[in-house]
Amino acid sequence: MAEPATAAVPHDPPNAVDAMLAPIRELGLEQYVAELEHYGYTVIPPERVASPEFVGRVRDAVLRVAHERTGVEHALDRPGDAGSYETFPIQSDRYLLYYLLFEDEVFEEWLENPVLAAVVDYIMGGQVQLSSMVSFVKWRDRNAKPGDPATGLHSDSPGSPEGLLPFSHSAVCNAALCLTDYTREDGCIAMVPGSHRLGRVPLEGEGVDRAVPAEGPTGSLIVWLGNTWHGAFPKLTEGLRLNVTSYHCHPALKTQERYQDAVPPEMLARRSERFRHLVGAYEPFGWTVNGPDKERMIKRLARLTGLDEGIIRAAS
Repeated sequence: MAEPATAAVPHDPPNAVDAMLAPIRELGLEQYVAELEHYGYTVIPPERVASPEFVGRVRDAVLRVAHERTGVEHALDRPGDAGSYETFPIQSDRYLLYYLLFEDEVFEEWLENPVLAAVVDYIMGGQVQLSSMVSFVKWRDRNAKPGDPATGLHSDSPGSPEGLLPFSHSAVCNAALCLTDYTREDGCIAMVPGSHRLGRVPLEGEGVDRAVPAEGPTGSLIVWLGNTWHGAFPKLTEGLRLNVTSYHCHPALKTQERYQDAVPPEMLARRSERFRHLVGAYEPFGWTVNGPDKERMIKRLARLTGLDEGIIRAAS
């Protein structure tokens, strides 16, 4: 009797799941991964993320960049001001500082933080590039009142024309390092627990009644899935609310900020192999008459499949 036919299965690199879980176990992050799976987001406490000294360096760098771009000196106990910074969007209570990676080595160091790397690689299955690194500079909304609901609920994942989101894998994920305390009164991020399972974007006004504050002290790391509905509560307190938000995407997607050939060789030389993949140093696309760069293609395929570069090189 002939052997029964077996269904084709997607390629599963040897030990790929173990490779993603090993750093989670080593760093004791199982609880936070479970929260990600259940709620669609998690808040990792400061003592597991980075030292207060490191968080202070990041905050100082953000304040320096804010001053340089706006022409206005920023301080934690004063409102922000976009000043002469020509950017989009600028609102009465906030603006964004874009393209931070090249502004200070501390941002490179943050991108290689072990906890950030472990959680992002777990969510994205190791198939990930940095899409953008920005800081949301936010201050008191003078029109807001206690009890006002969250605004701007949305999902980060790219959807279909009908608003459907991917179920089989994470196309994007996001992570915010809190450089100030995050409470509802301080205008923290709002999350709709379990919304990542709906597989679609929210309708107008939907989810507002179920939004909860993602709260944590300075140095906390808030991580959420691309499908999770989120927005923010208005800031009711004086001073700044600061973060560094690292948005990651699947390598098949276009990144929000330009890296790849913009990353200087000296930066690549001082950073890890994972960092090189994150900034698209081996991204082969964008070719002309000669087609893709073979070595870049091999390194990219090795990262995506988990196969040894030598095996791919021999097969090509």
